[in-house]
Parts: sequence; C-alpha cells; structure tokens
Amino acid sequence: MEPAEDPRGRGRPARSAAQIADMRAHIAGCAARLFQQEGYAAVSMRKLAAEAGCTTKTVYAYFNAKIDILSLLWSDVFATLFDQLDAMAAAEPDAVARLEAVAQAYVRFWLDHRDHYFLVFMSGGISRAEVEGFVATGLPGARFDLFARCLAAALGADAREKSEALVCALNGIAQALITISGHPWSPPESLVRIAVHGVLR
Repeated sequence: MEPAEDPRGRGRPARSAAQIADMRAHIAGCAARLFQQEGYAAVSMRKLAAEAGCTTKTVYAYFNAKIDILSLLWSDVFATLFDQLDAMAAAEPDAVARLEAVAQAYVRFWLDHRDHYFLVFMSGGISRAEVEGFVATGLPGARFDLFARCLAAALGADAREKSEALVCALNGIAQALITISGHPWSPPESLVRIAVHGVLR
C-alpha cells in the first residue's frame, strides 16, 4: 500500500471516510502481525510504519498512540466473539441449554484463536490505566451482560454476581488450557459444564 497523506487533508484533498477506514484497517492489520511476532512492547511506531509502508507521521495521523491501535484490535476480537455468542443465544430456546452453549462457545473461541487470546490477555507493556480506558470506552459491558441475562433466565432470578463468577471461571479454564498446555487437563467441554452447573445450583 502506498504511503497515505494526513487524513485531515492538510494541503491535499480530504480523504473519504472509506479511505480513512481502509488505511486504519491496513495499519491495524500490520500491527496485529507485528504484535504477534514480536510482542506489543517491542513494536515501535517507527517499526509499524515501515511494516505498513508509510511514514511514522502518517501512522500518527490515523492513531494518536500505539495503545489506540491495540484497543482497536481488542474491540474487533470482542465484537467477533460476542456477535457469535449473541446469535447462538438467540437460536436456543431452552434457558439452561442456552447458557451452556454460550459458555462452551466462549471458551472454544479462545482455544481456537490462541493468537487472539495472547493479544487480548497476554500483551505486555500495557499500563493499568490503559486497560481501564479500554474497558470504559472500547469494551461495552453490555456484551458481557449476555452471561447475566442467560443465567437469570435459567435461574428465574437476577444473577449478576453468579454470572461474574462464571465469566471468571471460563477465563480461568481458557487460560489454563492455553498457557499450561503440557498438563493432562480434562476435556474443556467437561470443565465448562462443571462451571455452568456450579452456578446453576
């Protein structure tokens, strides 16, 4: 891709919204490859610009900081995941079966996309404030509310605390199976089933 001018169009014709979106996607795609290969902390904006075939100034014209690129990648991962979970939940009429299907699919997503798991949960060199900023603006809590809604339907009562415990358990299962892969864990489906039926008691 050819180097792009400042999207704000200083001295040049303004770029269209589609052109800006395409360039942002191109830069983010290059960043995803570099973050996966070298780790987030090791990738400079200069290195990213070289990978994207543009100047560092151009990268800064599309993103204010490196964390903004990572936040966009995180948002895309969670959007893909929860779009799948929402569709699955809508297709299952039985409340208990719906909860288990969503829980199983949540863990399976991370197991099938380990590169996404490492990008979201294992990227180093990120401050607590940056994570909190993403949670506040880039990760709508309403997406995780799916678990609370499914569990409330299965129990016939509000179950927010139990749904949070379930999400923690599911994340723990995914982390153990991905990061301690040498251990002879039980099948993930069995572990998820135990977690789900534990909160249903």
